[in-house]
Amino acid sequence: MELTGKNYTRNDWRKLLSTRRGTILVATICALVAGGILVVAMNRYRQTVNTEGNQQTVLVASGAIQKGTSGDAIASGQLFKPTSIATKQVSAGAIADTAQLHGRVAAADIAPGQQLTAADFTGNGGLPTRLAPDQRAMTITMDSARGMVGQVHEGDHVDVYADLELGGGRSSSVTRLLTSDTEVLKAGSSGGGAALGGGNPQSQQSNVTLKVSDSQAGALAFAADNGKVWLILRPANATSPNASSTVTVQSLLLSRGPIGAGGSK
Repeated sequence: MELTGKNYTRNDWRKLLSTRRGTILVATICALVAGGILVVAMNRYRQTVNTEGNQQTVLVASGAIQKGTSGDAIASGQLFKPTSIATKQVSAGAIADTAQLHGRVAAADIAPGQQLTAADFTGNGGLPTRLAPDQRAMTITMDSARGMVGQVHEGDHVDVYADLELGGGRSSSVTRLLTSDTEVLKAGSSGGGAALGGGNPQSQQSNVTLKVSDSQAGALAFAADNGKVWLILRPANATSPNASSTVTVQSLLLSRGPIGAGGSK
């Protein structure tokens, strides 16, 4: 009896199963089908076991990370530890490379031992994403000349000097270095200042935002409120200024010849 080439009715199958040959044939076919199913199931099981046994390295918080902490601060402060975890236990979007933290900020508190994931961070962190834990962003108001408005731009580095009077008029004023190699986070615009004294360029006011350390912020705030602040633009290969020098009327009068060796060549 042929099994191919035509459709079998219920009676045909009954006739087939009524013979010894037909029963053996049907049993063989069923055994082959069952064997094929078993092979496929075993292969899938092996793949599942192999996958579950794989390890993947992800970043895990080594301590509590507060909401608003910048990804750059997390990376520079090593607030994580690379950890090998079974693939099946890796959280969705787990971060494995610190490059994924750059320019981002924690969107919620992260607990110690928690895997860092893309969902834990947002790109809308603003200035805090550019600050380390011991750094602050500080805005001061400058006049056009002392703030080099229009010449100092975002990303430039400056030395910051303070000019203060000691109570006896200009003859007793001092000028000293407050901060060195300070990054400009936001520069003033030469066309955005408000004139406070007619057309005098030094009366044009503009805001400049600087990146300073937490220990420098107070001194800079005092100088900006009680004296005058100068921004001195630095070249990329700038030498370090003399941090201990304080300039007074007396020091200028007692000095002989030009101050220092820099300037024109």
